[in-house]
Amino acid sequence: MKKTSKKKKVSMKFKLLVRFLWILAIAITVFFGYELNKLNMLPFKYYFLVMAIMFLLMFIFGAVIWRKRVGKISLSFISILMIIYLVIFSFGSLKIKDTVNFMEKNLGIKFETNTYYVLVNKESDYDELKDIKGETVYSYKDQKDMKDVEKGLTKKVKVDIEYETSIYDLLNNVVLDNELIIYVNSGNYDVMVQNNEDYSKKVKILEKIDIKTKKDVKKNGIDVTEDPFVVLINGIDTRSDYLPSRSLSDVNMLMVVNPEKHKILLLSIPRDYYLTIPGTGGAKDKLTHTGVIGGVDTTIATLEEEFGIKINYYVRVNFNFVVNLVDAIGGVDLVNDQNYGFSCWTDRGCYFEPGATYGVSGRCALAFARERYAYETGDRHRVENQQQVLKHIFNKITSSKTLITSYSDILNSLNGTFETNLSNEDISKLVKMQINDMSGWDIEQYSVTGSGTSEYTYSYPNQALYVMIPDESTVAEAKQRLSTILELESDE
Repeated sequence: MKKTSKKKKVSMKFKLLVRFLWILAIAITVFFGYELNKLNMLPFKYYFLVMAIMFLLMFIFGAVIWRKRVGKISLSFISILMIIYLVIFSFGSLKIKDTVNFMEKNLGIKFETNTYYVLVNKESDYDELKDIKGETVYSYKDQKDMKDVEKGLTKKVKVDIEYETSIYDLLNNVVLDNELIIYVNSGNYDVMVQNNEDYSKKVKILEKIDIKTKKDVKKNGIDVTEDPFVVLINGIDTRSDYLPSRSLSDVNMLMVVNPEKHKILLLSIPRDYYLTIPGTGGAKDKLTHTGVIGGVDTTIATLEEEFGIKINYYVRVNFNFVVNLVDAIGGVDLVNDQNYGFSCWTDRGCYFEPGATYGVSGRCALAFARERYAYETGDRHRVENQQQVLKHIFNKITSSKTLITSYSDILNSLNGTFETNLSNEDISKLVKMQINDMSGWDIEQYSVTGSGTSEYTYSYPNQALYVMIPDESTVAEAKQRLSTILELESDE
């Protein structure tokens, strides 16, 4: 009798434990459904199907464990299934929650960061920021409101700030004057270094100050699942964990999307393209310098004027974006279209044989996208490489397997490597559309070209620099292709 009683007691404890697991599984189901709905990337029919299956499993589990008579084997089997269920969907819920947090943090730019340097002559007696206390520091008004810029310096050290009318003169004079102290945007410093390799050896940076300010982004009324739209892909030459708002625009590519026809045009513009810069009284400069003159807004305005279109969105990325994204999707396949192999000039460890190379890592994909010395046409072929890398990344991300299984890994790998005015809603709509039909995209590539020469530029006025004069026939062809994919009416 004692044996039987003991057996019943153990059986009841086991039942209570399994029922507790069942209640916990219901809670996880509800939490998972809440987070999945908050993510808002799964079309309703799939969301409903997922939740229906999950609750059906809960009903089946409950029907078994709440029976008055249930065998120990059945109860043990159900408990194992529920433990597996709990592990899978608890992990899934946390991954989705991380993705939601990532999107809220990174999509729809809310702030911009400008980096300023306190610069002095290399031979100056000033070695630390505290050494300039009480001195006069000279700067240049490159923002409409310089209050935050001034505060960024004066809260670190008490100085007087005076403004000059030429940023170029400031940067030049500090090389000649051991007593001069200047406070300038890092982007302007980058222009000097790019055009004079010895410049960085003649000055020293006493302090780097980041100025973070709120940025208001207006909605443009585009429905990304129905209306054709244009995205500027703007690559900058940094590897930091943030993107300075004023920086050289080294990569400039227009991605023109027609969502209804599933067509994309990738239009590349060389970085040295010599264009009229809006807001400068008709002055001209290299396209790469527009990111320093007025940030991405000036780059956009310059390209809108050149090609006669409206650019709806932008995505600014740094080098780490390419490296991290390619690694997150398991590498990409790239093709060296030359009849010889080469090692990339930015990374000699990345060698490309003629033909296809499979599973290229993020590090070598970036080196391939930056390569120009291996080609007779130099920078013209580099933009083709950039298009190829982007095309293969896009095709792999939009494949059903990668999109469904790796989207959170993809997003999390990109933290701090990009900024965009695309909103959570825009991205959610695009992902839902892709999951709904899983159809491929017809991707067309085109690059405008030109001829090299030397000209004076708005941002570097006292020395002629290499520029590329646009080939108007390729610009006209680009405009025609833009009109076709955007479905614009001809002016003729």
